[in-house]
Amino acid sequence: MKLTVNRGKITQILAAAATNLLSILFGFVLSWTSPAIALLQSEQSPLDSGPITIDEASLMTALMYVGCCMGAIVAGWLANTVGRRISLLILVIPQLIGFILIVTARNVTVLYISRIFSGFSGGSVCVVYPIFTSEIADKSLRGVLGNFLGFGFNFGCLAGKCLTTYGGFYATPIAVFVIIGIFGIIFLQIPDTPQYLLLRDRHEDAERSLKFYRGISKDNEMSPSVVEEFSELKKSPSLNNQNVPLSIEDFKGGPTILAILISFLVGSNPNFSGNRILIAYTEPLLANSGSLMDTAAVDVAITGIQVIVALASIFIVNFGGFRKTLLGYYVISCLSLVIAGIHYFLHEMNIDMSGFWWLIFMSMAVSVSLPSTALTSIAFALPAEILPTKIRGIIISFFMLIAWIIAYLYAQFYFPLTDVWGHSVWMWIFAFWCFFGVLFTYFLIPETRGKTFDEVLTLLNEKIPSRWKKTFTL
Repeated sequence: MKLTVNRGKITQILAAAATNLLSILFGFVLSWTSPAIALLQSEQSPLDSGPITIDEASLMTALMYVGCCMGAIVAGWLANTVGRRISLLILVIPQLIGFILIVTARNVTVLYISRIFSGFSGGSVCVVYPIFTSEIADKSLRGVLGNFLGFGFNFGCLAGKCLTTYGGFYATPIAVFVIIGIFGIIFLQIPDTPQYLLLRDRHEDAERSLKFYRGISKDNEMSPSVVEEFSELKKSPSLNNQNVPLSIEDFKGGPTILAILISFLVGSNPNFSGNRILIAYTEPLLANSGSLMDTAAVDVAITGIQVIVALASIFIVNFGGFRKTLLGYYVISCLSLVIAGIHYFLHEMNIDMSGFWWLIFMSMAVSVSLPSTALTSIAFALPAEILPTKIRGIIISFFMLIAWIIAYLYAQFYFPLTDVWGHSVWMWIFAFWCFFGVLFTYFLIPETRGKTFDEVLTLLNEKIPSRWKKTFTL
């Protein structure tokens, strides 16, 4: 039996895996605070200025999102100006600077600055990454490659926590320097996406790019299927008249407006499902649960479960598609967050919960792992599949900016508000969002698996009730 190897799909997977190194780095950045805060608050703090306070820890965590806001503002413009590939190469530089500052930090102020640089890189990459992967991928692979982000992000969270917990304060920065070097070497060798090159009227370069990502040697002719794909790309309404400046007309039309609405809703998942809070503060949350456990070890165990679920989600999304996966994950996340809220509520009522460590472990593991995989991955991947190419960068940047602002407010005020209403209310707020997610996914989100962009437009149009179509068309 002869094994047939699809060079094109292998090339796409390898290119997406290389890009995914950046999501691993962002996982390092977000999860680094969980074990680092405990170390920085202890007498063994590596800072010459000594242990930091809880307010300084909250500000250090929150300032990353200030950087993310700045990155989101720049990323869409940069992706459309210099291209997706060059943008990613440029945007990894602030990450390098951020971790150099961590290595050289002698006081908490330097850590504040480092978090802004790291956030700038992470926030901008979250805009460009899904655009790049969706544009290089064959339609049968888009969902899988888009979900690479979830696996890479969660693997980065696990590696970052393990390195900091067991390797010391400086282990994570060293790993970051190695990853950045590998990424740079790989990305200097590959072309930009066919869609971007068509946007710039570089048709010959676009053809060469498509041949590269479909596994065709530059000296060989394109196969009939690739010729047809390239012809469809050139004729696609989303790539016509791209040299004309953006206008309000580009944002009109029922499918476009619905795509913008869906992008905003799924883009809110990382915040309103509690994902960013639960990852950044896993160890402090466990310590405040009233359960007796080794919080550092349990934190790493929960993050390990994230990675396993993220890996499984790649296959789940491939077979079930975005829509069904979202529905299932919303339901399970909602139930686990309700249970976590009940646990915290009983602890806040001074009921001894020390014997129920397994309950908070299970509910936190699910509440962290599911939103960190499909809910967050799809939040980044789906908008790149449903938004028109011309407005894709600016819409994703704008919504990411809003998301990072909300994330900053969460990180800065989570603990002060917890003193007022407890952890339980927060868990139930996150659970309510997941319940709402079931509704908007069922009624608004189409299945994009295996569909071209023009087919997705048709599905979006079908989701709009006939009595609303005039309103949606503006």
